[in-house]
Amino acid sequence: MRKKFNNAGIDVFISKFAPTSWSDEEIDYAYTSAKTLGSIGITDEFSDTAIHRLGKFAEKHKSLAMYHTHGQPAEPGFSFDPIFAASPANYLNLDTGHYYGATGLHPNDVIIKYHDRIRSIHIKDKTGPNSDPPGANRPFGQGETPIADILLLLKKEKWPIQVDIELEYQIPEGSDAAREVAACIEYMRNILE
Repeated sequence: MRKKFNNAGIDVFISKFAPTSWSDEEIDYAYTSAKTLGSIGITDEFSDTAIHRLGKFAEKHKSLAMYHTHGQPAEPGFSFDPIFAASPANYLNLDTGHYYGATGLHPNDVIIKYHDRIRSIHIKDKTGPNSDPPGANRPFGQGETPIADILLLLKKEKWPIQVDIELEYQIPEGSDAAREVAACIEYMRNILE
């Protein structure tokens, strides 16, 4: 499978298996599969269970466990710190769109603070929590997520953080996911030129 991906010009950077509820044997298999594909680790949805369970498997496999958040950062008292305290193999897969859409806060503050524990950032354009409608997915350039600020920070600092497009807005009539991803890439390239 890795050879097929690589021959098509695709490098698998992170594997999304969401294995927190799997058996120990299945999680071991997921990490073996991820490593075989060339992945630096596995990403799963953030939960207290996930950060305490997957980190141990990531340590065992000399890999990473990366956690994707949704609206949790807007909850009172939320902190990213327990993710990192649970295991040295735990990293953040920061979804900047969800973060901004839920909190209205600039994602760069989180990126700067935790850049050494982030290897992947999800990019999407959303409205903020005080907009009408709040937290709505939009085509790139039509929302309020500070995409340019995020990309220019990463370009300036040269941190080893990948940026992944998370296509979640309604695909327009006459288009498809491949065309929309290409449009998102072009939007980002224009920022970085």
